[in-house]
Amino acid sequence: MKTAISVFDIENTERFQQFRQCLENEFSFLRVSKIDIQGETVLESEGMKIFCLYCGQGEVFLPQGYRTQEGDGTSLPVDLYQPDPIDTKFVSLLQAIHEKRSTFSAKAELPINAILGRWDSAKEIFCGDITGELWRLLEQAPRPWSSDAHVEKIIESLFLQYRNIGFSTKSTDSWEQIMTGDQLIVTKTNPLRVRGHFRCFSIENVNRNTSPVSAVRRLRFLLDTAGGCSPGFDPFRRLPMTWFPNYPNENGDGLNFFNNHVVNIPAENSPTHFHPKIPIGGGLPQTEFYLVLDPQEYQLSTAGLETAITLYPDLHNLEYFETHRLQPGMIVYIPPGTGHRGQNVFALIMTVPGFKPGNELYLDNDIFERTNGGSPYNENHLQSKNYQCLEDYL
Repeated sequence: MKTAISVFDIENTERFQQFRQCLENEFSFLRVSKIDIQGETVLESEGMKIFCLYCGQGEVFLPQGYRTQEGDGTSLPVDLYQPDPIDTKFVSLLQAIHEKRSTFSAKAELPINAILGRWDSAKEIFCGDITGELWRLLEQAPRPWSSDAHVEKIIESLFLQYRNIGFSTKSTDSWEQIMTGDQLIVTKTNPLRVRGHFRCFSIENVNRNTSPVSAVRRLRFLLDTAGGCSPGFDPFRRLPMTWFPNYPNENGDGLNFFNNHVVNIPAENSPTHFHPKIPIGGGLPQTEFYLVLDPQEYQLSTAGLETAITLYPDLHNLEYFETHRLQPGMIVYIPPGTGHRGQNVFALIMTVPGFKPGNELYLDNDIFERTNGGSPYNENHLQSKNYQCLEDYL
C-alpha cells in the first residue's frame, strides 16, 4: 500500500489498520490510532500526541493560567480569558506597517491586513495566531512584500516573533466545550482531562515531548483564512496547526511533523494539485490525508451537490483518473506525487510533515492540454500553473 491510493471509512477496522501501518512504516517516529471517548478520562502520551475530533462533542478541563493563541475568530469568553499585555515595541512595529499599507504588493496585502486585523489599538491587545498568514506570504506572495525597504524588514521580523505573540491567559479553572473539528494536544508532562462522547483520530510523535501550540484549538475561536484548497472569498478554512516557518539555525522541517486544517472545499474554487515526491526546500515530502466531516456541524449546506474527490495516481498519464464519492467518516490517503482535487468536501486535511511552502503545484492547465480536455479539470484554475515542466517533478 506504500504508493496506492486508499479511500475508506475510518470505522472499517481492517482498512484503518492498513492505513495506520502504511504511515508508521513510512514515518518510523509516528504512532497512529483512533480513540472513542465515552465518559470521563485522562488523555496521555509518552511523546507528543494530537487528537483530532471527527465525531461527537464533549468538554476539556483547562486550569487557571492556561495560555492560548485562540480568539482571532469568535472572541474567547471575557469571563474566562484575558488577552496578554501587548509589548510596546511590537505595537510600534504594527503602527509602522499600518501607516504604510499603500506599499504592500497585491498578493501580500490580504495576509498582512489579516495580521493587522488581530490588533485592537484602542484596547491595546493583539489576539490570535499569525502562522497561517506567514505561511501564505511564503507560499503565495513573491518578495518584496512592500515597496518600502523599512516596512519589508519589519514584516520579515514577524517571522522571529510569531511564536510568542497573540496569547490570552485563563483566569479560572473550568470545563470548556469541544466538538467536531477541534484539536487536543497532550505531552508526557501535560495530560488533559476530558469528558463526553466523541471520537478522535490521533497521531503521536514518540520522539517529541513538547508542543509548539497550546493544548486546545477550537474551530469556533479561529479566524477563517483563504488559501490552499479554498482560495476564494469568504472561505471556511480554519487552522488548528499549520506550517511553522523556521527560525534561524533550524534545519529541514523544523518544528513540523504534522499539520492540519479544517476546510470547506467548493468545487468551483478548488484547484487540482500535487505535492512533489522530492520536496521543494528540503526535508520530508508531504503526505496528505483527508478525514471527511459532517458539514451540518457548522451549518454548512451541501444540498444537491456531489461530494467527491478526483485523484490522478500517475502523473505520467493524466488520462487515467479516479473519482470517489465521499461522505462523513471517510479517509482519503494521498501519497506525494498524487494529483487530487476535492469537490464540495468539508474535511479535516492532515499532512506529514506539514503544509510545506512552495510544495503545492497546480495541475489543471496540464490536464486540459495533455488530455484535450478529456480528464476532469477546473477551468477556473487554467492560469494557476506555477511550474515550468511537469516532468521535472516526476
